[in-house]
Amino acid sequence: MFFLHGPTCHACATTGNRGRRLDKLASSDGWRSALTAGGRRLSTRLAGCLVVVVLLLASVTTASAGDDGGSPGSFLRFGGSARSLALGNAVTGVADDVAMAYWNPAGLAQLRTHELVATGVQLFEETRYAFASVGMPTDSYGTFSFGGTFVNSGGFERASLFEDLDEEFSESDGAFTVGYARGSNRLAVGVALKSITQNIGGASGSGFGADVGLYYRPAREASFGLAVQNVLAPELTLEQESERLARTMRAGAGLRFMNNRLLLLTDVVKTEYQDLSIHGGFEVWPSSGMGLRSGYDAATEQLAFGAGVRWLNWQFDYAYLGHELGGTNILSATLRFGIPYGIQMRQDRQLFSPSGADRQVEFEIQTAVSSAIESWEMVISDADGRALKRQRGNGPPPAAVTWDGADDNGRLVGDGTYQVQVVILDDLGERWQYGTSVEVMGFRDRTRKPITIEISGESPSPNGGGD
Repeated sequence: MFFLHGPTCHACATTGNRGRRLDKLASSDGWRSALTAGGRRLSTRLAGCLVVVVLLLASVTTASAGDDGGSPGSFLRFGGSARSLALGNAVTGVADDVAMAYWNPAGLAQLRTHELVATGVQLFEETRYAFASVGMPTDSYGTFSFGGTFVNSGGFERASLFEDLDEEFSESDGAFTVGYARGSNRLAVGVALKSITQNIGGASGSGFGADVGLYYRPAREASFGLAVQNVLAPELTLEQESERLARTMRAGAGLRFMNNRLLLLTDVVKTEYQDLSIHGGFEVWPSSGMGLRSGYDAATEQLAFGAGVRWLNWQFDYAYLGHELGGTNILSATLRFGIPYGIQMRQDRQLFSPSGADRQVEFEIQTAVSSAIESWEMVISDADGRALKRQRGNGPPPAAVTWDGADDNGRLVGDGTYQVQVVILDDLGERWQYGTSVEVMGFRDRTRKPITIEISGESPSPNGGGD
């Protein structure tokens, strides 16, 4: 089974207000404040509209309800990854990775780099489930994704109306999806086109359908999502009778706390032939490399627990689903290419000597943030955490920043290892950071100013000598 989810650097939210910069804006930019205030009022109204939609959807009653197990296309309502399953599939309002965009294709617009995910599950009664998807953001043409879902069940006994036939047959279902989203981390729309196939005991059929989605994030702390799955519903004909896959409406919200370390989620879901259901989940990251999750899926009455581990460009996720038949273990892995968490920095040398041949070190800065960058700052600190050198500016950071070993007062620092951190602030007030280190050697107790020696009653000679 193939498993493919980021680096030791991480992204977290700042505690400042949206639009706060590291440097104060000049008074001539006051018109921006008025525009920002107007944008906030508009954001509040739109957020209120989304909340109303969620509440209206929650009040819908249905005339017919049934079990999900026998409805056409039920395998498409299982989930895309261990992370989403551990969150009770309450991810419509977040959908911030390629697997969770399975539920809301508009979430693809949040991807900052290419992303590949794979999930494998061994279910009951010889049933296997697999999911894989790749997301590819572009600079000018939006974000594309390609994915597949496959379910296979075997060992069914074939029988006629009057007798067993001493034969076995299997059932397989598959879906291939092409997704597209366009927008920003504030507002995005998305669509997913899919081809569905089904084979039961040799009788097969196929159909085509589409999902649509909307993602809106009015503030750093809150985001909302709406999605309609099978808005263009596939129809499958195995022999004579055709079956149309059920249409599903999803509305969700996500709230972020503790500088993005705590995520609270809820979804309201209405599927044809079923009662309306509520989903909920939470995710907390005690450290940048490990996360814990739990959720509840009311549609399947499943309580879920899970965890995630980040290592370099990988993320590994685990979920445990509890239900009447026992428990199910799900594993998935994601590989992110390029700049997984918004920003990264590389230096041209690890060791340099400002008094030697290599008199400076150059730091190359790369960013992959889907929103506008308000400001940037680079801070160089000593082993005790004291900031010795700061460089900052408004807008995106330069492609490269150099350091000649001097502090803010122009004096050379002593030998040792220094921590270098670059931080960018986006237009939502979200903070993205990356840290590295550099070693300085070879100029202990030296300064940039030449040493002069004065002798009483005489002026020093040009070479610093007395006579």
